[in-house]
Amino acid sequence: MKPRAPRPEHPALPAPARPRDALTASRAKRRAASLGGGPCLDLSSGTAHTKKQRDASRDGGPCLDLSPGTAHAKKRRAASLGGGPCLDLSSGTSRAKKRRDASLAALVGGLGLLLSFGTARAQEPRALDRAASDGVDRPIKDYSGEGDASSIELNPALLSGVRGLDLVIMGYRSVSPFTRGGGLGGFMSFNLGFGLATGIGVQALRPGFGGGYPDPFTARNPDATKISWALSGGDGKVAAFGLGVHWLRNDGLLRAPDLNVGLLFRIRNYASVGAVARFGAADLRPYGDLASELSIVGELAVRPLGTRTLELAGGVRGRFRADQPGLQVSQWDNLGALPRGRIAVRHKGLELAAEVEQVRVHALDPSTYNFVRADKAVRGSVQLAVAWDFMKVSGGVHAGLGEGLDGFGLAARFSTARQGRVFWPRLVDVERVDISAIKGERHLLGLLQRLERAEKAGKRTILLVDARSTGLGWASLQEVRSALVRIRNAGGHVFAYLEDTKLKDYYLASAAEQVYLHPAGELATFGLSSTTFYLRGLLDKLGVQVEALHIDEYKSAHEMFSRTGPSDKDREQREALLDDTFAQVTHDIAQARGLSVAQVRGLVDDAPYGPDKAEELGLVDAVVYRDQVVEKIGDAVGARVKFAQFDDTEPDPKTWSSAPYVAVVLIEGTIVDGESRTIPLLGTQFTGGDTIVAQLRAVRNDPACQGVVLRVNSPGGSALASDLIWREVSRTHEAWKKNPRKSPPIVVSMGNVAASGGYYVAAGTDHVFAQPTTLTGSIGVVSLHFDISGLLHKLGVATHTFKRGKNADIAGFYRPFTADERARMDASIRRVYDLFRKRVSDARGKTLEQVDELGRGHVYSGIDAKELGLVDAFGGLREAVALVRQRSGVGDRRELQLRILPVRKTILDLVLDLLGPERGDKGLRGRIQARRDAELPLPLVLTTAFARLPLALLFLPQDQPSALMPVIHTIE
Repeated sequence: MKPRAPRPEHPALPAPARPRDALTASRAKRRAASLGGGPCLDLSSGTAHTKKQRDASRDGGPCLDLSPGTAHAKKRRAASLGGGPCLDLSSGTSRAKKRRDASLAALVGGLGLLLSFGTARAQEPRALDRAASDGVDRPIKDYSGEGDASSIELNPALLSGVRGLDLVIMGYRSVSPFTRGGGLGGFMSFNLGFGLATGIGVQALRPGFGGGYPDPFTARNPDATKISWALSGGDGKVAAFGLGVHWLRNDGLLRAPDLNVGLLFRIRNYASVGAVARFGAADLRPYGDLASELSIVGELAVRPLGTRTLELAGGVRGRFRADQPGLQVSQWDNLGALPRGRIAVRHKGLELAAEVEQVRVHALDPSTYNFVRADKAVRGSVQLAVAWDFMKVSGGVHAGLGEGLDGFGLAARFSTARQGRVFWPRLVDVERVDISAIKGERHLLGLLQRLERAEKAGKRTILLVDARSTGLGWASLQEVRSALVRIRNAGGHVFAYLEDTKLKDYYLASAAEQVYLHPAGELATFGLSSTTFYLRGLLDKLGVQVEALHIDEYKSAHEMFSRTGPSDKDREQREALLDDTFAQVTHDIAQARGLSVAQVRGLVDDAPYGPDKAEELGLVDAVVYRDQVVEKIGDAVGARVKFAQFDDTEPDPKTWSSAPYVAVVLIEGTIVDGESRTIPLLGTQFTGGDTIVAQLRAVRNDPACQGVVLRVNSPGGSALASDLIWREVSRTHEAWKKNPRKSPPIVVSMGNVAASGGYYVAAGTDHVFAQPTTLTGSIGVVSLHFDISGLLHKLGVATHTFKRGKNADIAGFYRPFTADERARMDASIRRVYDLFRKRVSDARGKTLEQVDELGRGHVYSGIDAKELGLVDAFGGLREAVALVRQRSGVGDRRELQLRILPVRKTILDLVLDLLGPERGDKGLRGRIQARRDAELPLPLVLTTAFARLPLALLFLPQDQPSALMPVIHTIE
């Protein structure tokens, strides 16, 4: 500490002493000594220190007074101001001659130095200098890395990164009698959401010396109870701040509450900066000894690997102390800057950490244990922590201040968030995946995210796939099956359970390392089939005639109404689709079970198989009851296992967050004009052109959107709605090409079917993913005209139409087309087809003639479509997301949300739509929708029922061109 300026030489009258208790004099001496780091030892017969001694003690030099009187000489005051120890042997208050006093002062100074800095330095005890409100000590202090509930005490900003409810119980016990920081504490924090977290803490502090040794600073280290409260705000992954308030109690408040202000800044996954300032106010008691404290800590933590496996941190702590209240700089003493560093190595549920720090200590006389001087020392610590799911225990030791250990600390943490797990033979969690619960694209995408999470977990993953009653399409099954294979390749375990098994069930189960079959089950793997109803005969009996206009010979969507069986071209494409799907299925099963494709085809033809026969043929690995599955899995992995339910990845989270994300825009079901609609009870989904247009505009203009995946699982529908969607897809793609830094890229991922209008919308971008079993293509147009005049005649109903305009009733249900009307309608669908061809020609880099050769309504498997250049690559959601990450320049390690859009309406939204006022756009879009609503379509119940038969064509407007594929995508 920098010496204070000398006081004036003129005599000063001593201040009158106030009445105090027996400890008053010693407290005054210790308080004066604390300003300079050393108390003043007084062996005089009196009780009062003069101003001269107090000045000497503030300069750090101990003052030894052996005089029987009370007055110090002027020479001794001058010597003490110079920093040297002072010895007074005078017998009274009279002044001696200057020469004799100077000689005596020199002699005493030499003796004091010898006593203070002789051989006792190597043997003298050292007591840790800690602030009274520093709380229970701990082996490792983390200001910037990973927080828990006890971060209330260190850096409250870390609470923002602590998930859920967190509870920490910790204690510290001194081994050396001169090590302070003992006590027991409990902390609890809760993440409130919305970027806020709070916590409380209670500690019983026992900072005094142990073993009955006298403590020269007892009054500055009282036993006390510390109560803390903290509030943190911000995102623990980016930046946060925290505020803590701490009360120190012992038969009442000892001083005003301490205030903590903490800051936290994350620099991606590689660095983190933490800073905290604590101000402790002065003692509230009239003659208390607690000084004002100001502590400032800064720490930088670095993770060289970008993960928590290795963490290096370094920082510095500055301490300031004042004996009087106030914030004036002149009143504060700088106790020094104390550097510190730590390292942590983590693997799964194990953590080994070490810390080295410079601390402030008080050197004590080895015989009297009185204060000698203030000093600095280096001490180190090491800690081992073991985590087991929701619990973590740790223990560590300090050393460096004495000859052995200084002290040890223990802690236990309980949290609602998993803390990792230490692996040895144990009870293992098995996650059950119920495929029959997957209904629709949203559920499917949620499952794919769960499986991707399981893949990242690697060897920790154990899945049981319940493949009973699989209702997914072949392309969806192939995408899920590929995810299961990746989990196994990453070191995870996948098992499958079957009962009454169809080929779809077994195809998915064959990806598992072991397949189990119930003793009463069987493998009914009979093969593939596709059945279509032809209604022409029924309609003839009813008197209903259907005129089909279509381009061209492969566009067979009309045949179920206009024919009694398939046309030759339709038969050709159906056979080709079955061949490609069956070849893919048998190939995958053969590869998984170590059989040849010929063997698998033979086994399919010879089905069904009972459990014993299936096991004998190598189609299953064991025959077990449901209650035996857990035991079988345990035998396979070499551990006791149990089923556990893990939280699913939310398929459609709320979109208020501004975090970077990838948008997955769904086009599912028949494409219709206007808004999307869903019939929840029937599970029917219609995608509205206006809904998708608005959604694509929103994500294109959202700076948080890093990429768009257009997920198509649709057989098509309205040609107009398809073109509206194509336009927005194309605009999004062009915006990215023009300015990749400000606009998100867009790619297409096809599901089970993306044909006709479903393929039309995909032509707006330059990269399309499909599965080998995806049904796509069907570049063509169809229009149907229903004439129910014959039915009305049979029922005795007559009609008469009044009109103005030659063709005013061309779209009526009550008469057939005339030759002129038929020609007009044929020209109309020809224009739509030519536009369709141009869209595909521009997107795929082909001539109109080449597109016409590939088009004409022809439906292709994903395998053929890739060979013909209609799609670019095999893959699903995973590959599409990876490509938009690459195009947007987002690394694989950067976390991106996956938002499924449009956001699905809740039951409350549907009720409000029915009961509330119109909230639509009053502009052009609103007028168009109002006109459509005024057209009085068929009753919704009837149109929905028709669509579920599936007769989706009847839901579309009559006599308008439709881009719809034939309903042959159901291959069982």
